[in-house]
Amino acid sequence: MDDFSNSNNDGIQINEYDTKPRKPSRISELWQKLKDYKNTPKGKKVLMISLVCLIILLLLSVTVYNRYFATGADGTGSVLDSLFTGKSTDANKEKTEVSKLDGAKHPASTANRNPLAVMVENHPDARPHSGLDKASVVYEAIAEGGITRFMAVFGPNAPEKVGPVRSARTYYLDWALEYDAFYSHVGGNIDALDLIPQIGIKDLDQFKYGTKAYWREPQAGIATEHTMYTDLTKLYDIAKDNDWDMKADFQPLLFKDDLAQDQRPEAHTVTVNFSTNTYKVDWKYDPETNTYLREMADSPHKDAITGEQLTAKNVVVQEVAREATITRINENGWKMTTVGSGKAKIYLDGKEVEATWKKKSRDERTRFYNLDGQEIEFNPGVTWYEIVHSDTSVVKE
Repeated sequence: MDDFSNSNNDGIQINEYDTKPRKPSRISELWQKLKDYKNTPKGKKVLMISLVCLIILLLLSVTVYNRYFATGADGTGSVLDSLFTGKSTDANKEKTEVSKLDGAKHPASTANRNPLAVMVENHPDARPHSGLDKASVVYEAIAEGGITRFMAVFGPNAPEKVGPVRSARTYYLDWALEYDAFYSHVGGNIDALDLIPQIGIKDLDQFKYGTKAYWREPQAGIATEHTMYTDLTKLYDIAKDNDWDMKADFQPLLFKDDLAQDQRPEAHTVTVNFSTNTYKVDWKYDPETNTYLREMADSPHKDAITGEQLTAKNVVVQEVAREATITRINENGWKMTTVGSGKAKIYLDGKEVEATWKKKSRDERTRFYNLDGQEIEFNPGVTWYEIVHSDTSVVKE
C-alpha cells in the first residue's frame, strides 16, 4: 500500500482524503457499452449507416448553402438576397446571348431565332400600330403615291399582336432575303406575288394560312384592309410545322459599344419628309439614353398596346433610285434599286455620318461604309431604315 490510496474489502479504490468510496460514472459505463457494442456485427452495421447518413447530410448542406445563401463568383447575390431585396439574380435568369439581328443581349433561347418579317400598314386609318416596339429592325419606304409602309423584322421578341398587316412589294422582298426571313403579309401586287416563289422567300401569306395566325378587328368607319393582325408566336409555329430552319443564318452588321455619355452631342432632330406632313418623320436625339425618339405627323409615334414611344439606336437614311411601274395586271407601283450602291446618311451617337451603301446581290446584306471606306459599326439595339430617293428632304437641326 502506498501513501495515497487504499482499498476496502470490495476492491473499490479510495483516496485517503475521500470520506466515501467512488464508483465508475454513468457516462463511463455508457461509453464502455458503446465501445463494446460497436465491435459487434450489428454495431458495425449501425455505425456504417450512420456515417453514410452524415456524409449525405453534409453534401445536402453544402448544396443548399450554395443555392440559396452563397454569393456568386461574379458578385451576384444569392436567391435569398433576391427574395428579401426584390432584386433578381443571375441564378434566376435565363442565360443571354448576343443577337446577330440587333447586336444586343437577349435570352439565349430566342436571341438568334430566325428573323420574321411582317408588312405593316401606315395609312392614317391604320394608326396606332401594334407590335412595332418589339421589332429589332424596321424598314420604311413608300408603297403607293406618298404613303409609306413598314417591314418590321422580329427575332428575339415575338409579340402576340402585330399590325395592321398589309400586302407585299418587290423591294421589301430583297430586304427580307438579307436575313432569310420568314415573310408575313396579306397578298400583294402581282409582281411581288410572282417573285416570292422564284427567289425562295419562306412565305407566310395570310391568303394561305388564314385564321391559323391572322384575324381582323373591324372598326366603325375604318376600311377592311386596315384591320388585319397577326400573332408571331403562331407564325413561328407554322414555320416549325413547315420544317423551316429556326436558327438565324445570315451575315450580321458590325456592332460596337455606345458612345460614352460625356462625349455625346446636344439634343437635336433629324427630319425625313417622305411626302406630305402625314408622312413626315422626326427623330429626336436624346443624349442621356443615346437613342432617337420617333415622331410622325408632329406627334410621338407610340405603340397601341404599350403606349410607349418608338425609339431607335441607329437611324439609316438610305437613298435608292426608283421609277414608276405598272404590273402585268395594270397595278400602279414603284420599282426601287436595292442591289448595287448609293448614298446614305447614318445617325448614331448623335452624329451624322456620310456613307455609301453596297449590296452585291439580292440575298446579300446591305453594308455601309464611311467616306474613308471603313465599314460602319452600329450601336446594339433597334435600327430603323428610312428608304428615300434623291428628292426626299432630310434635314438635321
